[in-house]
Amino acid sequence: MISAILDSQLMITVNNKVGTLAEVTNVISASKINLIAISAYAVENVGHIVFVTEDNKEAKRLLKARKYDVREEPVVLVTLDNKPGSLQAVTTKIAQAGIDLTFIYGSVEKEGIISRVVMISEDNQLLLLAIRK
Repeated sequence: MISAILDSQLMITVNNKVGTLAEVTNVISASKINLIAISAYAVENVGHIVFVTEDNKEAKRLLKARKYDVREEPVVLVTLDNKPGSLQAVTTKIAQAGIDLTFIYGSVEKEGIISRVVMISEDNQLLLLAIRK
């Protein structure tokens, strides 16, 4: 099974200090909003947190109310079977369509049935069509 939809991710840039990720995820989870996928990394002293939730609009509102600078970016959210070769099948379609991915991250539980993968390209509409082909 492969499905894909246009969605959006939220992005926050913060000072890279211990506990910041816990603060951000607390704001989201305290409101019973589920994280679908998350990626966080630091370059020098700057932390970057990108994520998709089940309610991005509300998560964005809550984080802005706590003075976080939250940006939103369009993405393609892909759902696939959690088994060997599933991601390869999708990335082969993307390569055959000549699409360059600019960012990809995902979420899966070892015993889970599905994987969620967030993808971004210069043309997400074209990316969506290639995956659905």
